[in-house]
Amino acid sequence: MPKNPKKYLEALGIHNLRQSLVAYNPWWKTKSFSVPGVPDFKRDAFIQAMRHTEANHGLALLINGPRRVGKTTIINQVIRCLIEEKKIPVNRILFFSLDDPLIQQLPQKDQGTLFEALLAQWAQVAGTALRTSPNTLYCFLDEVQRLSRWELYIKRYIDLRYPIRFIISGSASHTIFRKSLESLLGRLVDISLPPFTFREFVRYHYPEHGAFLSKLAESVLDIGEVSSVIQFNRRLSEEIKPSAIQQWNLYADEYAQKGGFPQLWMMGTAAERSAFIDQQFVERVTLEDLRLVKEIRRPEIFHQFLRYAFARTGDEMNMEKLAGLIQTSRVTLSEALPLLLQTELIRKVERFTGKPVRLRSTHAKLYAADLMLMQGITKIITSLEGEERGRIAETLAHNVIRLFPGVSDISYYREPSGQQEIDFIARVGSRAVPIEIAYKNQTDSHHRDSMRAFLEVHGKQNSFGILVTKEVWKIEQPILEMPLPIFLLTA
Repeated sequence: MPKNPKKYLEALGIHNLRQSLVAYNPWWKTKSFSVPGVPDFKRDAFIQAMRHTEANHGLALLINGPRRVGKTTIINQVIRCLIEEKKIPVNRILFFSLDDPLIQQLPQKDQGTLFEALLAQWAQVAGTALRTSPNTLYCFLDEVQRLSRWELYIKRYIDLRYPIRFIISGSASHTIFRKSLESLLGRLVDISLPPFTFREFVRYHYPEHGAFLSKLAESVLDIGEVSSVIQFNRRLSEEIKPSAIQQWNLYADEYAQKGGFPQLWMMGTAAERSAFIDQQFVERVTLEDLRLVKEIRRPEIFHQFLRYAFARTGDEMNMEKLAGLIQTSRVTLSEALPLLLQTELIRKVERFTGKPVRLRSTHAKLYAADLMLMQGITKIITSLEGEERGRIAETLAHNVIRLFPGVSDISYYREPSGQQEIDFIARVGSRAVPIEIAYKNQTDSHHRDSMRAFLEVHGKQNSFGILVTKEVWKIEQPILEMPLPIFLLTA
């Protein structure tokens, strides 16, 4: 840091940091939380965020996830709770977004100086030196990945035992943060925030189910243990009777059509939603997020790749065909895919090999993180009653499976002859759980036979499979049958 940061920043044309901070922290003036537009509805992750914010473990908290899922909203809700419910004095709370032009206008070498100057201004507002404050201070940093070498600043304050609780967010995946997180090993806990889950969607739109679903969120399902799955189903059956499954299928269809990005729910036309998706989740992801990892020389290749993956969620990739469509090489696409996976907007599922260590495979499927990404590109209404219902149900199921605690790998199974296939194999420790999606009025024995054959070869004692149906709910080993909406409520 320069010997005289104030003069150094003034030479850069920055004169009034206090005014900039007050714009982000209006509670310093009003003495109460006064940020407009912060919803009362709280996602499941809010409880986790508050627990870590109040904990005495001295660790930073990272709220991490794709664009537009509500990370800033949760931060504002935590701040409101600290002020209104926990009665924390307003001057002990700082919020700042690191994608603000004030800091982004500067060369990377100068951004750290500005960041330290912002904290120095906060110390004046708090009326105490940050290091010797007798009370915990709360520092909320949004879009933290936009600050060059942000992790070194957080690490220093934690290692020197400053009484500051850092709550930070970033629009990127753990992979993008990997090098930064290595520096913070043992100093940080994280919450991964996906688009709204089905459970949250129903709780938001149908508050009559709110109490039941909020309580359900406190339960943890161990997908690798049949007893845990059976117990979870019994709990669900106490609230949802078989006669109500049809209604819950309607909820699931509405969720499939509206998706998990709340901002899109307010948009009136498909054209408006489509333009928003293309701008926010295709172009800006490449031009802003991925450039933090690597310089993108031909962003149009990444744009076309994302659009292709969104439109064909659940399809097995054909790199050669795609390379021909967008007029590039297979090598270029192979290099682009790992970067695109880091956005958490698409996820890769490779073919099952039977080995606990995932080896690189030439066979893989891509799934969109939310069905609105598919709808925005194809203009096809993603209804569970339409022609694409199989693909849609499969994508919904995949996005739940990846949320199960303890799942280290998700693959799909195809017997060498091609006669038997299973949509997903969820690996939990040494156990492989087959999960087949059959969202249709009547299921045939072929699905059950495929899972039984898989379990005979790859199963262990008490191994089981899950058949996701439209309406059949039958919890009997070794094949547990669950209606899609019931399955979607498990995470």
